[in-house]
Amino acid sequence: MKKVSFVRLTLIAILLIQIVVIFNIRPWKNAEKQNALINWDVTSYYSYLPAVFVHQDLKFNFLKNSTINYAEKHQFWPETAPNGNKVVKTTMGMSILYLPFFLVAHTFAILSPEVNANGFSKVYEIGLTFSCVFYLIIGMYFLSKILLKLYDKKIVSILLLLVFLGSNLFFYSTSEPCMSHAYTFSLASILMYLTTKVFKSFDLKTAVLLGLILGLLFLVRPTNILFGLVCFLFNVYSWKSFKERLLWSLENTKLLVLTILVTLSICSIQFIYWKWATGDWIFNSYVGERFYFDRPRILNFLFSYRKGWLVYSPIFILSFLGLYKMHKNKNEWGLPIIITLIATIYLFSSWWCWWFGGGFGMRPMIDYYPLLIIPIGELLKQKLTLLKNGVLTFIIAGISFNLFQTLQRRSLVIHWDSMSKESYWAFFTTIKMESQEDWDRQENLLIKPNYDKARKGESEYDFEIL
Repeated sequence: MKKVSFVRLTLIAILLIQIVVIFNIRPWKNAEKQNALINWDVTSYYSYLPAVFVHQDLKFNFLKNSTINYAEKHQFWPETAPNGNKVVKTTMGMSILYLPFFLVAHTFAILSPEVNANGFSKVYEIGLTFSCVFYLIIGMYFLSKILLKLYDKKIVSILLLLVFLGSNLFFYSTSEPCMSHAYTFSLASILMYLTTKVFKSFDLKTAVLLGLILGLLFLVRPTNILFGLVCFLFNVYSWKSFKERLLWSLENTKLLVLTILVTLSICSIQFIYWKWATGDWIFNSYVGERFYFDRPRILNFLFSYRKGWLVYSPIFILSFLGLYKMHKNKNEWGLPIIITLIATIYLFSSWWCWWFGGGFGMRPMIDYYPLLIIPIGELLKQKLTLLKNGVLTFIIAGISFNLFQTLQRRSLVIHWDSMSKESYWAFFTTIKMESQEDWDRQENLLIKPNYDKARKGESEYDFEIL
């Protein structure tokens, strides 16, 4: 009982920190002038909801004759399909997750004469913000249950605080809480928890829930289907255990088929929408955007000053070190992490915009942090005092570094997409620009990416990454 209570205190602390920080910065504060949170990527994630509930027009015909410039306001940015119809760029998973909170906000707006019930006023941004709070704490709860099966309560508490405060998950849970990453983090944690149950007692309920979560992960971002590998490779650490997994699959064919059918039924919501809007069951709504699998930008993805994952979230260097111990100890998560890590780095670095537009650090990796935090626990349970103290020191430094850089990102000392080596080091200890001279100096040091060249698979800049 004490084991669980100790970790619960950590979960409460994480919840309180998130809420206090959100109320301190109030990321929705400029919503009435210019959408602060329902903006950029969130515009596409969210646009299904106001299109259906406010305009009753998911084909976006209302855009044609409107006197409002929705594109200028960053409210609706649909793509145009070959048949001429408008189609939302992103899949609808985030809208499904937002839905309960949107409905509460929308009901409040309708019942309040002074609130604009247009789907974009401040009340909607506040509602979506607290959807992030809700989903993140659920994700943290299920992640704690996974970690408690592997490590003692102190290590679990350290890992939970580390993944929250020591990575860009903190930024995307407070400053830009409506982005998809905290939500996928939560779904991934639930999926991992269900995976631990599947191979102990696979029943009807677990099969349905597993299919539901896999389907939602796909609807949030289709590349999340990689999480299926995590399920299948759990507790596989040798050729013998792989053959045993294949045999287990044959013995549980009916339940596996049910899981696949549930997954497909959830995914079919998107397929039906694409068919209705574009005439095709499968449609690449990212018009003009693609992967370049023959030229992955792996070094830039990991180490560039623009967005390098290990530059802006260095705590995950420990994950690479911990993987060796996991393999040696035949940890049940070892192979899923190794395979998933290789696959995600290759996949994301092959995307034409490998830095993933504006943001802080390598944001698509956040979705996989429930997996990637596990190897650090292997280092913390070492009996060698010197090694353990070294890891703890690195963790404290990593958390401090991340919180400092989060402040830098909020004040735009760290630019959203144009960081260079020179800018990074010139303002390394600066929290806030003090003068116009500082802003001008930064402007001269930044190197803006050439998006047009990148779309063609060409280098978007020409300078050394280190």
